[in-house]
Amino acid sequence: MQFALTLLQEISATGDDPARLLARVGLPFTLDQLQQGRVQLLADAQFIQLYRECITVLSVHANRERDLPPMSKDEVDMLCYCVITCATLAEVIERARRFCAMLDHRAADLSLERRGDEAVFHMATRRLRDSASGLLTDLSGLSFYHRLFSWLIGEAIPVDGYSVYSVAEADRATLERFFQQTIRFGQADNHFGFPARYLDKPVVRSYQRLVERLSVLPFDHLRDVSGGDGRFAETVEHIVAAQLARRQGIPTMEQFASFFNVSRATFQRRLGEEGETLEQIKQRVRLRLALELLHPSARLKVSDVAERLGFSDVRSLRRAFIEWTGQSPDAWRRAQQLAPGSPP
Repeated sequence: MQFALTLLQEISATGDDPARLLARVGLPFTLDQLQQGRVQLLADAQFIQLYRECITVLSVHANRERDLPPMSKDEVDMLCYCVITCATLAEVIERARRFCAMLDHRAADLSLERRGDEAVFHMATRRLRDSASGLLTDLSGLSFYHRLFSWLIGEAIPVDGYSVYSVAEADRATLERFFQQTIRFGQADNHFGFPARYLDKPVVRSYQRLVERLSVLPFDHLRDVSGGDGRFAETVEHIVAAQLARRQGIPTMEQFASFFNVSRATFQRRLGEEGETLEQIKQRVRLRLALELLHPSARLKVSDVAERLGFSDVRSLRRAFIEWTGQSPDAWRRAQQLAPGSPP
């Protein structure tokens, strides 16, 4: 509740009316009631609405102080769509950098610095150094990228706190409690550091999961930073599908265990707790992709499909496909061509 109060007080300081903002998001209380401690609890959905509206208003105000246009929610969504097809976190950061560069002054200047075993993500903005609105907007930006990167690789990235350019007066304890990071003020730019080994971590999220996530991004502070919104087996399934899509081969049991930083036995146990095995997941993903790639509309040779799915040859694909469906790939494809509504 303290952070909600901080946001609304800053809204008031910018000259905007907190009452009108609260009415816009449909919250049944006033700033006075919040200050008097008469509001004890906000539902998660209510807080996300409030946070979204406040940061949007503060971002517009902070940019107006420097006569800069703000980055829109549609542009944030487009950035996410651009990075979802990247192979690794390093590629994500580079593509995000290039995307933001195209927006000119509407977005921050992003960059990645490597210092031996440490990587530093920089987010340079042009906001006034003593602007409280700018401080809150920049902190939200750092947190957004930290959470996005962690969600994409399915693992919470440990950072060394958030360093900000701002020297604006602020309730440090409230900010650190909300963002769950140590905050260092008066730095050369906005940035956070993390172990460089995370740069090689693969992106494990699918396009469909991104579509679902965009309903709360970039205001998803109430969710686990790694996006722990799915089963362990589901993350493994995303990795298998992503590797096959990139024609890089399915990771071995040992490679999976290394990726999750667990032993082989622990990896198997975690899948087993969800009634899964790696072999079941591999076959399920291969079947799903085989049905897509063998469909007449895909216009692919069976040999091409076998290669894309990581089979050693066409014969191996045929054996597996018959086991899965009771039909050979050629017979299944002919049946699809004869189905009503199929393209000629």
